[in-house]
Amino acid sequence: MKALPCHRPIPTGCLPMYLPPRPPRPFQFLRGWPVLFLATLMGCAHAQPDAGLDPRIDEASGLSMSSRVENRYWTHNDSKDFLDNTPTEPLLYAVDAHGRVQGALWVDGLKPHDWEAISAFRHKGGNYLVIGDLGDNRARRGRGIRLDVVEEPERLEGRIHRKPAWTMRLSYPDGPRDAEAMAVDAEEGMVYILSKRDERPHLYRAPLHAPRGGQGALELLAELPPFDAPLVTDEPSSLKVLPFTHQPTDMAFAPDLREAVVLTYAHVYMFKRAPGQAWQEALRGKPEVVDLPGARQYEGISYSRDGKAWLVVQEGEGSPVLHIARPAP
Repeated sequence: MKALPCHRPIPTGCLPMYLPPRPPRPFQFLRGWPVLFLATLMGCAHAQPDAGLDPRIDEASGLSMSSRVENRYWTHNDSKDFLDNTPTEPLLYAVDAHGRVQGALWVDGLKPHDWEAISAFRHKGGNYLVIGDLGDNRARRGRGIRLDVVEEPERLEGRIHRKPAWTMRLSYPDGPRDAEAMAVDAEEGMVYILSKRDERPHLYRAPLHAPRGGQGALELLAELPPFDAPLVTDEPSSLKVLPFTHQPTDMAFAPDLREAVVLTYAHVYMFKRAPGQAWQEALRGKPEVVDLPGARQYEGISYSRDGKAWLVVQEGEGSPVLHIARPAP
């Protein structure tokens, strides 16, 4: 596992010219103060030379391995800044395994409410990205959530634009709720969503196609055991997330679909899946729990191409991409 490096300036001369600038935000200097305060008290040991994510990706919220290009992962910013409530552009970033930006994809015609997740998948000979507009902190989205599917480009020269190939507007059968964790099983043709703020997280699914009439419903599959492993770390933590280390912030299925991982603000939970076993049954099983370095705003997880490691991204300018070796079987 890579240790969290101290924050340090990132050279801007090497940034791709076609990436949009990030406008200044009110009170930007306050962002991430709990981590910096604790790091000052405890020291920032084990610094690594990685520069981390491009500074424009300062609210990384979701991560997924490309389904068509080696050493490419897709991520995006959270859609609204928690201080100034300013929506970001409908923009996806392609990065390598170390967080270096390879290019960007503008999704035309969208006004994101709260993008929280992204998953790449293959479907009927095509390569796609599904963007999860899932966020609902106060459970007020009466019309439900929105999943937009766009074709994944192979080449990223210049300014690349795509319109959604199709859109899924979905409502929860048990009322509005917040969610950030999403994963796709392309063999089943299903997308899975895990609620965030329920004491026993709810697992839902829906078919990977546009609902008839424009509006569909998620299917409630199960209420899962809490993700409440104790926090065990010597690393500095964020006071902002310490009370919420049990909340799922992302989910990913292994490339061979034989296991799943659930990410929280402090841990990775790995669940084995037997051949033919339903995902809800696999996720009810006993997980193997891996501690992350401190409790922080870890918001995206993906398997590596070979399935031997997990990549984790977190909010915060210049944050590193953590590489976590998957536990041996």
